[in-house]
Amino acid sequence: MLAKKTQEPLEKKSRFTLPGLRWWMFSFFILVMIINYIDRSSISIAMPLISKELHLNSVTIGIILSSFSWTYAIMQLPGGWLVDKLKPRKIVTTSLVGWGIAEAITGFASGVATLLGMRMLLGLFEGPVQNGANTSLIRWLRKHERSRGSTLVDGGGPLGTAIGGLFVTGLIIWLGSWRLAFAAVGIITVLIGVIAWLFMRDNPADHPMITEEEKNYLAKIDEEDKDETDNVTGFAGKYFLHLSPWMLLLAFFGYDIVLFGLLTWAPTYISEAQHISLGMTGIWTFVIFGAGFVGEVFAGQLADFLIRRGANVNAVLRTMLGFAGLGVAAAIILVSHVSTASSAILLITLANFFLRWGGLYWSIPARLAAKKHVGQLTGAMNFSGNVAGIIIPILIGFIVEATNSYAGVFVTFAIAGLLMAIGSVVINYSRKIKI
Repeated sequence: MLAKKTQEPLEKKSRFTLPGLRWWMFSFFILVMIINYIDRSSISIAMPLISKELHLNSVTIGIILSSFSWTYAIMQLPGGWLVDKLKPRKIVTTSLVGWGIAEAITGFASGVATLLGMRMLLGLFEGPVQNGANTSLIRWLRKHERSRGSTLVDGGGPLGTAIGGLFVTGLIIWLGSWRLAFAAVGIITVLIGVIAWLFMRDNPADHPMITEEEKNYLAKIDEEDKDETDNVTGFAGKYFLHLSPWMLLLAFFGYDIVLFGLLTWAPTYISEAQHISLGMTGIWTFVIFGAGFVGEVFAGQLADFLIRRGANVNAVLRTMLGFAGLGVAAAIILVSHVSTASSAILLITLANFFLRWGGLYWSIPARLAAKKHVGQLTGAMNFSGNVAGIIIPILIGFIVEATNSYAGVFVTFAIAGLLMAIGSVVINYSRKIKI
């Protein structure tokens, strides 16, 4: 008995801890989102090769690129509920393994039907991941850290697309096949899923690597949210009796029109409309989406800095997100009016820099809803965005097929930027909605 008693403190004392674990956790979520977007964008990068091999026209390409969002959008509402009920660790792990398998099988596609099926399966499994990350945001970060945390996690999107441009292009060139490249990326994703289960914890206090100091620091989260979440019994749908959630959906719809438009069609535009080689397409894709990552991290840091210094939350977020939407509209509308490929691509790069300030949207459900409803409001927001994700790839395909030009596409993007700005300046970010 004595030996056992003296052994326990020694074991506790020798436990390996990781200072700043919450930021390691969110660095891991960046990795998850990088993998998410590498897998998601790989078909866009390989599409010039796939379309030649399978003899696809612009309309068919648009349908294939859209098909991911069919199931991704459907999963947003039940996905938010699943995250709230089953917790992020189980959902993120299952999602990674599932979409990794779907990505690998895509490499064996023999025609349009197989491509559609695997893209839909990919969307089904990727659907709940952003909800899982956003729910973890309010479990692992204090209020004043959440804008930075949301943009840090969502920043994995443009970073993954940027890296994917180089990585997938490099794999295709190295392996000599887009099919083998898809299989390799899928296997890597499954391995990341195993790491997710080993490293993630839903409750910071349960993580074996957390320091006592950080555990005490994060214990104040419940105290910060207590007055806003106690005795919440209303149905989550009641949030939509208020204006702010509807404006959030409108703004996010506009945001995702441009996001999904660039994500799905930018490599094809660069390759075919600007007549650039596969290798250079990968490099330009890296530039465009790398700028998006820089913009997203910059916006998160700036918003947290201003709010921490006592700036009014409404003033900060309305100004930043409204300006971002106008920046997108102004830059993108000029693309059709320049004569060189480099000028057009640099304007798209500037538009994507401003667009990814919209990573701040992922922090907004936690500002508007009680903790128990954050996953569901996030799901509703992401559903609206993925309706855009369904529409825009097909619409672009029809515009390009009918006009043999991308001019109408850039006008559509500019209108979407204005929707983003309008919705953003109407939302009341300063208090949670009582239901």
